[in-house]
Amino acid sequence: MLGMVNHALQEMVTERLGEAAWESIRAEAGVDDAVFVIMKQYPDDVTYALAGCVARRLGVPLPGAQRAVGHHWMSYAERQPWGKVMHSMGGSVRQLLPALDALHARIALAFPGVRMPHFRTEDRPDGSIRVTYVSERAGLAPLVLGVLEGSGAMYGEMIEVRQVEDRAAGAEHDVFLVTFPAAAG
Repeated sequence: MLGMVNHALQEMVTERLGEAAWESIRAEAGVDDAVFVIMKQYPDDVTYALAGCVARRLGVPLPGAQRAVGHHWMSYAERQPWGKVMHSMGGSVRQLLPALDALHARIALAFPGVRMPHFRTEDRPDGSIRVTYVSERAGLAPLVLGVLEGSGAMYGEMIEVRQVEDRAAGAEHDVFLVTFPAAAG
């Protein structure tokens, strides 16, 4: 995974628990890197090990920790240079979600060999958006759930996100339904 994921994880931990906790987590995970280069690729095992240690430290199941990282990811990304890119792709959740795949494609062009996930969206007659997450990496649905929820926070919009298909339960891909309760009333 790109170092930006690990860097966001590090930032979340140091903000919530402090630098000493991060150093302890890094040591427990067996990660030597004191600093993550944002646009460098790291083995997926590094990210998975760090996430597992964070979950244990927070005393929550791994999916809960991944979801928290996904939430944090959106505020982290918004403060980075690509935050401007995200905002240029849309001024609302409804505009951003269909642009996620194009954003990932741009990153992939800049970093040959990077393995980016894909997102497909479908506007539903009831006003919801169906988001299909396609990735060769297993087990990241909770992270994506947090990212989708974090997109609502980024735009100051009330949204609800639920997973409706689960790759871990045998579905072909992870699928989420994003609803806009404020728009219904």
